[in-house]
Amino acid sequence: MSLFVAVFGIYLLANFWLLARLFFALQGAGIFRALACLLVLLAFCAYPLTRSLEGNAWPARLVAVVGSLWISLALYSILLLLAVDVFRLLNRVFHWLPQLSSGAPAVRYAVCAAVASGTLLISAAGWINTTIPVTREVELNLPARPGAPLQGRTLTVAVLSDIHLGRVVSAAYFSKLIDAIAPRNPDLVLFAGDILDDYAGLDESAMTQALQRLHPPLGIWGILGNHEYISGDASQSMEILQRCGIRMLRDQWAAPGNELLLVGRDDYAKQRFSGQPRASLPEIMATIPENLRALPVILLDHEPLHLEQAEAAGVALQLSGHTHGGQLFPLNYIVAAIYENPHGLSQRGATRYWVSSGAGTWGPRVRTAGRPEIVLLKIRFGS
Repeated sequence: MSLFVAVFGIYLLANFWLLARLFFALQGAGIFRALACLLVLLAFCAYPLTRSLEGNAWPARLVAVVGSLWISLALYSILLLLAVDVFRLLNRVFHWLPQLSSGAPAVRYAVCAAVASGTLLISAAGWINTTIPVTREVELNLPARPGAPLQGRTLTVAVLSDIHLGRVVSAAYFSKLIDAIAPRNPDLVLFAGDILDDYAGLDESAMTQALQRLHPPLGIWGILGNHEYISGDASQSMEILQRCGIRMLRDQWAAPGNELLLVGRDDYAKQRFSGQPRASLPEIMATIPENLRALPVILLDHEPLHLEQAEAAGVALQLSGHTHGGQLFPLNYIVAAIYENPHGLSQRGATRYWVSSGAGTWGPRVRTAGRPEIVLLKIRFGS
């Protein structure tokens, strides 16, 4: 709750600062000033209002889309205004554009128009970017003991994370992702959390039909992310995803085809929402029968924290998401400061890690840092 209060407090302060800047910049603009400020105020209120609106009727979808898009528009408006302020300070010293310091109405209006245009162009480019997911093909060599079922074989594993299906990211986009995977005939399909974002906008029938176009011999598996908790009851999220055809692992393991071990961890959000900690990795591993422990282990853990735990447990490969690669520039630099591996491939000892930037988006359907991605792993198991 304290994290929510802090984030919402920052959101309020940032938007009130932006509104105040607009109000003073448009002095003398008459009715246009009032309309512009009202528009900003409505957009600012839309996202908090989204969570209180039920159903998937068009007014609720419109509020959700506008509210989420406003996060991007507000961010880049603030950054561009700060850039203008820095330029004005330097301008007082170097006198590049003396008229910029005059405070004349024409100057103020021109700055407003430039900031608004720049914000719209950046967000539009970021929206286009979200509609074109990239398929990243990654080749990995992982150890398998001599005589193990996968020794000397190559598996194709499709990985999707952070789709955030709901009123903003639709089932049509989910179907597009599945259609990109299906022709690759993966042996295994894995969902690394944050599949859902909003129950109200879900189309379970469309999701089920899309997943039925996949026929991986080792199955379709997934784990919970933090947004399966934020959306509502995590158990309800589990039931929805399992009805659609994803076999969910929640602090559990599975041995598809008795060829490898899949270990799926519950999300760190469990502690925040239920007051109960998730099971430790050694606790989960201890439940694996002795005769299966020689199989290579692929670990699904939504948030890539404490990577040393997988190394200590002898995991061959950990798959994570959550970071979105930052999603909105310059937040990618903050994400890089928080996580040891914010995106891509890394290694600790004999353990490999892939952190996906996610196939969807949280909040605005805008990406200005990185691309939405489908990960296609070509894993060769050697001695």
